[in-house]
Amino acid sequence: MKTEKLQAIEPAVRRAGRPRRAAPALDSASILQAALVLLEEKGEAFSMRALAQKLGVDVMALYHYHAGKEELLLALMLERFAALDPARPPFTRRQAPARRLLALCALYLELISATPYFVRLMARGLVTQADVAERFTALFELAIEGMQLDKKTRLRGRDALVDFLHGHALAGRPASETQWHASVGLILAGMAARQTHQRDLTPAA
Repeated sequence: MKTEKLQAIEPAVRRAGRPRRAAPALDSASILQAALVLLEEKGEAFSMRALAQKLGVDVMALYHYHAGKEELLLALMLERFAALDPARPPFTRRQAPARRLLALCALYLELISATPYFVRLMARGLVTQADVAERFTALFELAIEGMQLDKKTRLRGRDALVDFLHGHALAGRPASETQWHASVGLILAGMAARQTHQRDLTPAA
């Protein structure tokens, strides 16, 4: 009969059966990657519990990285829209405003078309901390630089453009198609026409 001391130092004998599964590696990058895929699949049905099941971990393990669903969604938004950076515009100042605006719209459509759920979140004002609107506005102002449009015309044009792009993404239209170029051109032409009309109405000094 073995003494208690020998029993304590001997390794535990594993019972026959399936080998233990190694716990999946978990880090912030793997969580965000899995969450983005799950968002595309489930949309409104996305949840921390569903994400934990997809990753094969306990749901509490996710809260070690993100305090809750809203914080996780914000992290996803910040990562997804990092390319929407006024310091690195998707165009050059040598290009004409129309070309600049098309380049900006192409980038924005690429970012939102992959996950239209983000558009719904923005429309509901749930992720305003991600500064997506501010980033787009700053790039929009750079794109139309030199057109000498008044503030009201610029704001109306920006809003019309964003509404159109969001509608395009929510309709499931691919960002790679080019039919939308004509619509962007019409919005830009409307902005220029409104500005001309405003000048015509302004009395001469």
